[in-house]
Amino acid sequence: MSKKLLTMKLILLLSTIPLLLGNEKCQIVHKEIEMLNQKLIPPQGRNEIYLSHLTFGDPTTGSMLFQSEAGTLINDLVLRIINRGKKTFPQVKHNFPGHILQDTNMNLNKIINISFDPNLTKSEKITKIVNDIMKPNKIDILITGQYIDKGQTIDVRPLVIVAYKEKIITRLYTFSKSRLLCQDPTKRYIKAICPETEQEIVQYAKEILQAL
Repeated sequence: MSKKLLTMKLILLLSTIPLLLGNEKCQIVHKEIEMLNQKLIPPQGRNEIYLSHLTFGDPTTGSMLFQSEAGTLINDLVLRIINRGKKTFPQVKHNFPGHILQDTNMNLNKIINISFDPNLTKSEKITKIVNDIMKPNKIDILITGQYIDKGQTIDVRPLVIVAYKEKIITRLYTFSKSRLLCQDPTKRYIKAICPETEQEIVQYAKEILQAL
């Protein structure tokens, strides 16, 4: 085989690699979506899952994180992930009329008080949150979380409660502030979540969904 012909074949082979990788990636994403769709099955007799969200809060103060730069950015990212999810999973209805838990400190403190009640077992805590908070507001899934600033690091504990399964999913993630907050690339005078950390958080969200 001539050197010229061999070179042409190598160029042709290399040119197909991005396409092959792209197809493989599409297949992986499709499988992920199919798997998550099997997790996000509405309660029997329904076509929708009603989801509501409470701003992450500091359990030591019982207040939401509107005053905290990092807390606000984390909460904004959680809302962006929810909005992306709505497009992928049309059965999920976020803050649908008649199926909303008002995003207030009072409701956040109800969750905190039940979660930290030493007289309740984990099972009793879930049942109480479902019966006292979610069912009256006709919510199937509640997303909230806790955020504790420890100086150099930040502990973030997302909390997902599924009423019709009486199930709670929670994880503890610790972030270094230096890896969490970066300069916004478009507005240098404000902060943004660092791109690599944002990708980590998106991956964590997938893991939590897989645990539903």
